[in-house]
Amino acid sequence: MIPVDPVDLTNPAPFDALSYYAHIVIGMFGLLAAVVALSTKKGSSIHILAGRTFATCILVVAITSLILLSVRMAPPLLVAALTAVYAIGTAILALKPASAKTKMMEYGLFIFEIAVVAIFLTLAIPQMMAGNIPPIGPLVILIIPVILLAGDIHFYRNAHRRSALRIRRHLARMIWAFIIAVRAPLAEIYSQLDIPVAVILFGPLVIAPAMIAVFRRNYPEKSRTI
Repeated sequence: MIPVDPVDLTNPAPFDALSYYAHIVIGMFGLLAAVVALSTKKGSSIHILAGRTFATCILVVAITSLILLSVRMAPPLLVAALTAVYAIGTAILALKPASAKTKMMEYGLFIFEIAVVAIFLTLAIPQMMAGNIPPIGPLVILIIPVILLAGDIHFYRNAHRRSALRIRRHLARMIWAFIIAVRAPLAEIYSQLDIPVAVILFGPLVIAPAMIAVFRRNYPEKSRTI
């Protein structure tokens, strides 16, 4: 379920050159913006600008991903692109007032991600049934979407604690989006870097929770309860 697609910057074929190079350049810029956002003080102008830049880059990268995937489909990368958009979207909404519009958009993104998982399963299950791929691949790929969807359920069931949970939710979602954005290109070039596939699959499941735990400690306790 992880395609090997060596990157050749001098030859974007079979992809459209504009989409290909925009995807790479904007993706790299977005990752840099994410690092700045994570390493600066929450609420500062630099943090906000970097976070917005990362969010915008994720959206553009997702759009270019869909263009590239229309030429050469890779279901895991489809899940990565759309799940990153979902994570960013819910991260932004977590900071919004609990209006009817905000809640409707949150529920909409929840349904959107369920649809992403369903589409992936319709592509993966026939391949597993035919013995073309081991079941562990799709199961591991879906762990991050399932974690995020479970987080949604927890958030909705504790609506009365929204003000206390919103900063935690925003932080966690931005970190998961960052991890997804890092893992996606590695899935394309892991063989060239001599990185074991297990690292690509399981690494984020260790790194993201560790990052969330570390960065939460950097925030004053009052920021979790406002």
